[in-house]
Amino acid sequence: MERRRPAEPENPGSSPGGPASPLDASHAEALSGKYLFSVAAVRRLLSLYGPVRAERILSELKTPPQRYFLRVNTLKASPEEVVARLRGEGFEARVYPELPDAIYLPVRGPFEVKRVGKVVVARKDAAESVYQGANLYAPGVLKAEGVKEGDLVNVVSPRGQVVAEGVAVMDGEEMVARREGLAVKTLRSVYVVPSVRELDVYREGLVYDQSLPAIVAGHVLSPEPGWLVVDMCAAPGGKATHAAQLMRGEGRVVAIDRSESKAKRIRENAQRLGLRNVEVRVADSRYLDVEMEDLIGADAVILDPPCSALGVRPSLYYERGEGDFASLSNYQRQFLKVAAKLLRRGGLLLYSTCTLTLEENELNVSWAVKELGLRVRAQRVFLGSRGFTELGEYAQRFEPDLHDTPGFFVALLEKP
Repeated sequence: MERRRPAEPENPGSSPGGPASPLDASHAEALSGKYLFSVAAVRRLLSLYGPVRAERILSELKTPPQRYFLRVNTLKASPEEVVARLRGEGFEARVYPELPDAIYLPVRGPFEVKRVGKVVVARKDAAESVYQGANLYAPGVLKAEGVKEGDLVNVVSPRGQVVAEGVAVMDGEEMVARREGLAVKTLRSVYVVPSVRELDVYREGLVYDQSLPAIVAGHVLSPEPGWLVVDMCAAPGGKATHAAQLMRGEGRVVAIDRSESKAKRIRENAQRLGLRNVEVRVADSRYLDVEMEDLIGADAVILDPPCSALGVRPSLYYERGEGDFASLSNYQRQFLKVAAKLLRRGGLLLYSTCTLTLEENELNVSWAVKELGLRVRAQRVFLGSRGFTELGEYAQRFEPDLHDTPGFFVALLEKP
């Protein structure tokens, strides 16, 4: 299953976020204005990838990937069986040959969206969903001044970006006041991502919608039947349920997140997929070594911590600044400390993020090696690019301009 990496990134820099020359600063500000990404984020991309690739990556981050991936629940069906059923429903589904449980469907677009006059302003995350063809629900509405039920409207982001045209299903005042129900039925959006959640293959637990890099991460860990696996930041349950699937339902996967609402989503997904070896707990995972001693001695820990998300697609705009990157890196290290304590000797830590910054990725892994005594392991499934710094082939990066994926980072560590 191992694959050769692509060519080295062009002109990698040495100090993302560090001092910049006047020319570099001017370039960062120009790209920031063009793509609506913070200067701090642009500076990091420029430093890592150079000006040509940094702009390509910014352009890709504004759009969804061209392929929408689903992970097949191989405890219930084969990829070929699921593809056949989806094709029977009229979808252009294809088996992804590089992995044993991945299929994908094409994303259509971009399409031109007309300006129609009346406007519904959506929250950023809601606007990004509507941009890909979803309907807009009342909790995602910020403003809808003068809108009446039945009006043709544009859905726009808080920055005024037009993402769709649709028809209002309720008055604007009701959208803001009620905070529930369908607000705008989307008629035409910039992109259309296939909708599978109303299909039988989804309801029957045959698929889980998950990005390609996240599916790869599960195979990098490759947990074995009978293991105890702890997923420290598990919601909505993608990696935890993949681990349970790869373990063929044998052993324990303890999926943890810090709120009951997040835990509920994990339970619902595990139940839909028919995975009985997933146990869900509500806790702050930074204290698991003290509060849940039964987890000490785990065979594997999965850590995909809260991150700066400079890799999520599509991002209509991006606002995190210098302070965010530094504080998030330090926050992630709190989880890494506990992960190292939970592992048995020889146990494995899967560390992943959906961001491209150096300090949340390679520098955190190097810190874990130096300060926590962990060591990096080679990754048996390698479909991305090698990492920066001395980690090289021991870190895997998925880069939007090379791999048609979100920006994503994967590392595998061992407690010696």
